[in-house]
Amino acid sequence: MAKRRKSRSRRKSGSSVGDYFVLVVLISAVAAILGGIFFLYQNREQDFTLNSTDLCPQIGARSTVAILLDTTDEISGTTRQDIQNRARLELEKLPRFSRLAVYKMDDEGLNSKPIVTLCNPGQLSEMSGLAQQGITANPGMIQSKYDNFSTKISAAVDQMFRSSFEGRQSPLLSALQELSLILPRPVLIDAARYPAGQNKIIYITDLMEHTDTFSVYQSGVDINAFRDSRATEKFGKRYEEDLEFWILQRDNRINTSDLIQFWGKVFIQEFDFPKSQNLKMSLLLGES
Repeated sequence: MAKRRKSRSRRKSGSSVGDYFVLVVLISAVAAILGGIFFLYQNREQDFTLNSTDLCPQIGARSTVAILLDTTDEISGTTRQDIQNRARLELEKLPRFSRLAVYKMDDEGLNSKPIVTLCNPGQLSEMSGLAQQGITANPGMIQSKYDNFSTKISAAVDQMFRSSFEGRQSPLLSALQELSLILPRPVLIDAARYPAGQNKIIYITDLMEHTDTFSVYQSGVDINAFRDSRATEKFGKRYEEDLEFWILQRDNRINTSDLIQFWGKVFIQEFDFPKSQNLKMSLLLGES
């Protein structure tokens, strides 16, 4: 009788070890599954709600790059091509959830309604490897949104040249000032991945301001004449945006280098342009 009890004891002990082993395996499997789910959750592409009209996050854009075209005089074909090439480069550099907007100005000033205003929804190449493989995001949807954005921006750049390029005056400063005032402030989307950026205005112009307040045609590049006019009072402001000028060379009477130096003095000395921001001026191809 004692031997039988001992045998049952061994079987019971062996059964307990087997049950324990099965339990450990099940717990390990569940832990592995939960770990995989947590990994995918941590590495998923965040789904920000975008406006259907401009593809921008509903809380706003990280920054805005505004292209402003001076249409007060004609632009040559070579120069138009240079502008289109540069605009494409700006499009490629635009960060995800930042806005690109295209505006025109004429002899009446700024047309405050943009030709187009759209945010970059993001390219597939900007996403993680898991997203590109379709594990944590939908690659087809991502690419479709970006293609839609790129196509509309390219069409808008072409459309800006369908204007009548003539004007009785060139209110360049007032148009720039007004555009600066209406641009929305940059918004923080996500502190780690999508911080707020810096707005930038790209002004495509010949820099030949011509209004009753001040005229380069009449005063030339005389900084004292600018100071004696009411231009600083009317148009002077401390710009919060980076400013970049793509310069059309239209008037041979004034040396372009002198014109650039003159406007550099105006913005730095008269408008107190911040040293921490970028002020760039470059010549476009094709004009003379």
